[in-house]
Amino acid sequence: MLSLAGYNFYLYTHHTDMRMGINGLSGIVRNMMDQDPLNRGVIYLFFNGRRTQVKMLVFEGDGHALYHKRLAQGTFGTPVYDQATRSVILEKKDVMLILEGVEIRYRKRYERKNVAVTKPL
Repeated sequence: MLSLAGYNFYLYTHHTDMRMGINGLSGIVRNMMDQDPLNRGVIYLFFNGRRTQVKMLVFEGDGHALYHKRLAQGTFGTPVYDQATRSVILEKKDVMLILEGVEIRYRKRYERKNVAVTKPL
């Protein structure tokens, strides 16, 4: 198995035909995600429509590698994302949770806004 340490992860948010190979997925990366498939240190993730299969495309410096996982039962969870975007940047922990079957849900958290305090003159 590919070690996921030190990689950035981009999730293609549309359904992908799992019959595609390295050339087809590289075309999606270049044309749909506006990324360079020859970027080192980046893993691109693609899911089929039923979320039962995932493919991971990675350029290893001397060539591309394609990893494919098909579940025997169940489906992969996916993070909640904005429909207007075509890719989502993920962290290693998110990818590991998705591959292990944990559903990821992002929620808006409380964030205190910095308010400038002005003193009267």
